[in-house]
Amino acid sequence: MRKSQRSSGPSRVFETLRRSILEGEYAPNERLVEEQLAERLRVSRTPIRQALTMLEAEGLVEIEPNKGAAVRSFSVQDVWEIYDLRAVLEGHAARRAASRINREELDRLWDLAGQMERQDRGQFLSHEEEIRWLVGANGEFHGIIAAAGRNPRLEQLIQRTVQVPLVFKAFYWYTPHEHVISNHYHRQIAGALEAGDAERAEIVMREHVYEGRDFVIRALEEDADG
Repeated sequence: MRKSQRSSGPSRVFETLRRSILEGEYAPNERLVEEQLAERLRVSRTPIRQALTMLEAEGLVEIEPNKGAAVRSFSVQDVWEIYDLRAVLEGHAARRAASRINREELDRLWDLAGQMERQDRGQFLSHEEEIRWLVGANGEFHGIIAAAGRNPRLEQLIQRTVQVPLVFKAFYWYTPHEHVISNHYHRQIAGALEAGDAERAEIVMREHVYEGRDFVIRALEEDADG
């Protein structure tokens, strides 16, 4: 750990552990032993335990009875399967949304697309805070489209398929170039939905998901190569 956290608050411990996991300081499947973490961060075990529970809720950590906590792992095969499902489900949702989305939802999509393109967030947010904001804004963008498909079962399937840890990883690894590509897809999707072009909305959404998949796989492979 680069810097010890003297604060006993679970939120500070949570942010520190979360950053370390995203940066790869703790490897996939690595055990997170409460006693060791408490000693390393100079806090009691209580905030460590609370922080691990918060990390489990985000999907970054898995906690098993009698085994404790470990960093959640995703293989390349996992990524292929997850993103293939996302492409099918979110593509279908976009097709349905093209004829069902309302003006308020469209306006919010355009608003989010514009906000995600802004370059000045770094003046107000730390890198960690910016990633959390981007993950939230991206999740809202995709969530609006899933809801606009007006099929609750489809929306629930999408929610269960999207793996938040992979989304966090992607945004953490993104370079400015990847952000530009992602933002371009968001505007293309919003434009197709506004035009009521169901076929284009589905195609662009699938391309957007596959672009994300390929990037995450490249990053995972580079990570594995050290």
